[in-house]
Amino acid sequence: MNLHSASASTRVVATEDLSRPNCPICGNVLLIAEDSRFNVRGRIDHAWSCDDCGTEFVTSIRLRRRQPTA
Repeated sequence: MNLHSASASTRVVATEDLSRPNCPICGNVLLIAEDSRFNVRGRIDHAWSCDDCGTEFVTSIRLRRRQPTA
């Protein structure tokens, strides 16, 4: 999956699974993150809160620059 930045020529590739997480306590599939933050070191952090049991946790995705193809 490619994530596009403000510049159409810059592409980054997620190096981790982008699927929706399950709550670590009750196993409920979470649909929408409560908050998302981009870290200039190449990480996107998502804060989650389970609607069923109230558990809150954070997931993090590491990004890397995509190598241009010739």
